[in-house]
Amino acid sequence: MGLLKETGISIKEALEMDCLKKCKLIAGFEGYNNVIYRVNVMADSEILNWVSEDELLLTTAYFFKSVEVKKQLEFIRSLKKKKLAGIAIKIYPYLERLPKEVLELANELKLPIIELDYAIAFTDIMGPIFKKIFNRQGMLLQKVENLHNNLMNIILTGGEVKDIVATLSKILSKPILVSNNYFDEYIYDDKFYPFHYHEITMEIEKLINNNVYNKNLSKTYSSNLNINGETYEIIMVPIILKNSVYGHVIAVAEQKSVTSFDIVSMETGSTIIALEFLKRMSIQDVENRYSAEFFQDIISLDKIRKDKAIERAKYYKFDPQKYFNIINIYFNKKTSGIGNEYDFNQYKDKGIYLINKICKEEGNKYLITNKGDSLIIMFMWNKNKNIKGKIKTLVQKMDKSIKEKMGSIEYSIGIGRPYKGIDNVYKSLKDADKAIEARKTFINDTVIDFDNLGIYKILCHDNLRDELKRFFQSTLLPLCEYDEKRDTELVKTLEVYFQMNGNLKRMSEHLYTHYNTILYRINRICEITKMNLDDEADRFNLETALRIKRIMGI
Repeated sequence: MGLLKETGISIKEALEMDCLKKCKLIAGFEGYNNVIYRVNVMADSEILNWVSEDELLLTTAYFFKSVEVKKQLEFIRSLKKKKLAGIAIKIYPYLERLPKEVLELANELKLPIIELDYAIAFTDIMGPIFKKIFNRQGMLLQKVENLHNNLMNIILTGGEVKDIVATLSKILSKPILVSNNYFDEYIYDDKFYPFHYHEITMEIEKLINNNVYNKNLSKTYSSNLNINGETYEIIMVPIILKNSVYGHVIAVAEQKSVTSFDIVSMETGSTIIALEFLKRMSIQDVENRYSAEFFQDIISLDKIRKDKAIERAKYYKFDPQKYFNIINIYFNKKTSGIGNEYDFNQYKDKGIYLINKICKEEGNKYLITNKGDSLIIMFMWNKNKNIKGKIKTLVQKMDKSIKEKMGSIEYSIGIGRPYKGIDNVYKSLKDADKAIEARKTFINDTVIDFDNLGIYKILCHDNLRDELKRFFQSTLLPLCEYDEKRDTELVKTLEVYFQMNGNLKRMSEHLYTHYNTILYRINRICEITKMNLDDEADRFNLETALRIKRIMGI
């Protein structure tokens, strides 16, 4: 209906047509510019069940003659409630004039009442009005088709989204910008902006962040924004790919309000822009697959495969003799809001773009690839000097960007140690993986540097796993089994003992338990484990066994 309204004619235009030249407006003068997009005829008052907004209703005064004034007033109010453009009435020969109260109410409600010449047939009014409306619709549809062809031609001749934006801005006489949620960017043509585009993008970000508009909704949205003391109307048309919103085409109206034609034009543009987004994403997907293949070859245990990958390293601008390290960014697939595998992959692809952007800005030699639920980033460093500081700066920027740009997804960042030679990259990958594993078991930090894990670096080695398990069984297992059989909490008491550095009074306060009860539990721990907490070696063994329990998830 929106586009139809724009092709309608006003009450004023209708009265200037030949079919209504002998007719006159007798009430509701302030509704003179109401738009008619359809004409209907009233046989009786039941027509109110079938009238539509912006219709011109044609009738006779028979109804007004047959009912009392109170009913006539109710009828006028009903027409206004239905948002009709107006009503045209053949008053003569049924009445000399309409009641004064009816005319006064029509004026109050700004509902136009046209007095029709009794000699004019309703069909002589409906035909010309519909013809004029249909002609306008045809012209507007042709205009929309021409716009679509122009925009398609831009793409087919090698143009970009920025060229589409410039064309839309020119045709609609309004600043247009495109937000790309996937690649985290705004595309605009500054020739059409009366203000710096950062001001509008900042306000749009606030709008989204304040949940006034949910960017996942696939509906056109309008709002008013205040920029430098001026109020602007904005319209946001979603760019949809595979049932997901990837961005918006945004119009900024300064003085002229946004019309239905503007919205249809933006919707046409959004469809074509969606194809460009898809093309760009497909290119990135191919690049990601080549990167993943190269990385898998680099860390392969197959020497021939690995050697061939090292030979190909120069194509990625890597010097095999330099220093390399791995950063593992793990995304939790079970984060609320991630509905399926497709959604999860979109998050990871968005992460690749964000990391790419940071690394390019920093001027690093790097490679990003997908690995399971993680993004693996391999960095090359020319010298083994201040590498840790540079890595720390990079990771801080990654952490900040993911936090700000990727919503509430749960993630961890594991940092592997730098190693000389690209053939040793697998070692840094193991470090980063172990850091992520530590985050899952006993560390609460989002960013975990393997170098800062202390004794965990020793305890996490795979070839020690059987020995660690035997050590746990010989020290802490009897206490765990006692808790399970008796439903006690002696293991928890032992953990608190080490947290409080053996201070029984603080333990009592922390556990809200009487001091004598704490003392009894400590004695029972010593009896069951056959160890003495006053002995330094026994204390070390029990604390180590607790760490093994957490690391191995026992």
